[in-house]
Amino acid sequence: MVTPSQTRSPDGPESSTLTALLSCDHEEIDRLFDLAQTAPDVGPTGDACRALDRIWMRLAVHIRAEHKVVFPVLGETHLDLRPALQFLREDHDDFMASLAGVLKTLREPGPDLGSVRAVVAALKVRLESHNTFEEEGVYPLADQLPLAQLSSILRDVARELAFLPTRYGP
Repeated sequence: MVTPSQTRSPDGPESSTLTALLSCDHEEIDRLFDLAQTAPDVGPTGDACRALDRIWMRLAVHIRAEHKVVFPVLGETHLDLRPALQFLREDHDDFMASLAGVLKTLREPGPDLGSVRAVVAALKVRLESHNTFEEEGVYPLADQLPLAQLSSILRDVARELAFLPTRYGP
């Protein structure tokens, strides 16, 4: 399993871009979705449930990094981006609520597994378009900031991505 510290470029965050760092994290979350969708055991203690819980955790720290570090800076430096950032925040809330609902359903007796798989598949599709917007329309704006400011953002984002709950471990 790739850890957030492994998502940075080999040269470290100072030589990377925000687009590269967070796109790599998007790819890791996407791989977790693939694991959840192909897991044979979907029940409350099954591989799919563990994968979905890992998605929830990874997405939570990813979103936290965006909300605490990236979005405030971009909201101040690109005033015209504020409505899009608000839309992304609302999307984030919806993603987290959907994942929490799926996890709750899986932990109940006799969950409708077909429904769970459909919700997860739809969520993955929505997340893909959301991520494309961030990668093409938001992160590159941060990459254009002065190098000292970008370096600070990269360090702060990397720190946030590394701060996972202990249950995330192998």
